[in-house]
Amino acid sequence: MAVATKIPITLKERIEHGEDFRIPASWDEFLDLVEECEYRIEYGNGKIISFMGYASELHEKLVGKILRLLGNLLNENLYEVYPSNLALHIPGFDKKYFNADCAVVKGPTEKVPLKGTMTAVANPVLLVEVLSISTAGYDVFYKSRFYKDIPSLQQILIIDSTEMNVESHTRYNGDGEWLQKIFTKKEDHVRVLDEGTFSLEELYKKVEFGA
Repeated sequence: MAVATKIPITLKERIEHGEDFRIPASWDEFLDLVEECEYRIEYGNGKIISFMGYASELHEKLVGKILRLLGNLLNENLYEVYPSNLALHIPGFDKKYFNADCAVVKGPTEKVPLKGTMTAVANPVLLVEVLSISTAGYDVFYKSRFYKDIPSLQQILIIDSTEMNVESHTRYNGDGEWLQKIFTKKEDHVRVLDEGTFSLEELYKKVEFGA
């Protein structure tokens, strides 16, 4: 596993490499490393991808809030809400490995084998990304376009952590068409999978931007 000498394993070592760290590696090399690393790594375009292994308090607060809101909104007998460690299967010829900040699955999970006992979930219906300054471009312009290749996916929520702003991308009228809506006011309500809504006031309660 030659790549192991090139990429840091511990969080302490990772911090020394700056915010955006990418290194060429094979799919098998990535899978060997993914369970060893003390921080999150992803894979795309033949590279191991890592952003700074430090999550701001505000980012984590918003992740916790959306997990609670979705858990309260969705019928637990039909849906399961997962935090960010769930591996996602992206169909296609090129190997990719992503984690969303939150993933929702309806019914039993469909798993695709990766290596050994490692699997990726192939049937999320909703994915959520909470943006930070360092990862906003990567999450919005890179990851989300591949999310839309997942056949089961019905909605993507993109939540800003620098201002009150939520984008909802909803699949409609066939596999390849998506409707984008942007919400910026505290009284705005975001519809989730036609199961109900949450307000921006609920989501951003006690959130102080720039604190």
